[in-house]
Amino acid sequence: MKIIAIANQKGGVGKTATAVNLSAGLASKGYKTLLIDLDSQRNATNTLLLSEQITTTLADVLVGDSDRQSLEDAIYETPIDNLDLVPSHIRLAKIERFIELEEQFRLKDGINSLTDYDIVILDCPPTLGMTLTQALLASDFVIVPIAGDYYSHEGVIDLNESLQKARRGNTNLKILGYLMTRYDSRMRVAKDSLQLMRDKYKDLAFQAVIRELASIKTAPAMRLTVYEFDPSGDGATDYTAFTEEVVERLEMEKTKATSLHIVEKKKKAS
Repeated sequence: MKIIAIANQKGGVGKTATAVNLSAGLASKGYKTLLIDLDSQRNATNTLLLSEQITTTLADVLVGDSDRQSLEDAIYETPIDNLDLVPSHIRLAKIERFIELEEQFRLKDGINSLTDYDIVILDCPPTLGMTLTQALLASDFVIVPIAGDYYSHEGVIDLNESLQKARRGNTNLKILGYLMTRYDSRMRVAKDSLQLMRDKYKDLAFQAVIRELASIKTAPAMRLTVYEFDPSGDGATDYTAFTEEVVERLEMEKTKATSLHIVEKKKKAS
């Protein structure tokens, strides 16, 4: 099982869009995938589940003491075959105030108790704090989205400091790559940002680029992945190329699945 955190401590870089569409892309290739929404804004959760379907969330797993639930109890099936979700909740913000040092491995322990998944994707919050720390302590790899502007690179500097601290408790943590998102080739600032990323991070910079596209922005409002919203569009093309590059970097066995399979099963997994 591979565990990947999608993280950047700068908001607005396409982090959740990347987490959701990468998860869907991996699921379409036949990998049993679990997406965990660690952001209290719940954007990934709202894309894939209806609120009335949810009775147990990640907050019930990570917040509290004796009354906590197991991570398995918070797993829900999504409409996409091979893709399950652990939904977020506003109560996750309490982790930043109340968690004790010895509790920072709760997420890691919960994930390690699972046996049914090939890949776990963590959609991290865009802030410093214990929630992000738990994600980094639980992960094997980090993917860092960088938007096509100057300010997104500043978030990477902050993230690198968090990575250094997390490696004290997770020596195996590695950067899988840096991904250019919200790229508009008409804008000089976007071209400069892409060149800066490739010059600075060399082989760690993904060759795939996620363009600034209406389909990527609109799909979540329709509670859809970009593959469902516009299967033959540029957004699906960009995220397919990125997903294939992730699979190559993870050196995972290629599967026979080639298309997204949508199923009617928005219910909690048993």
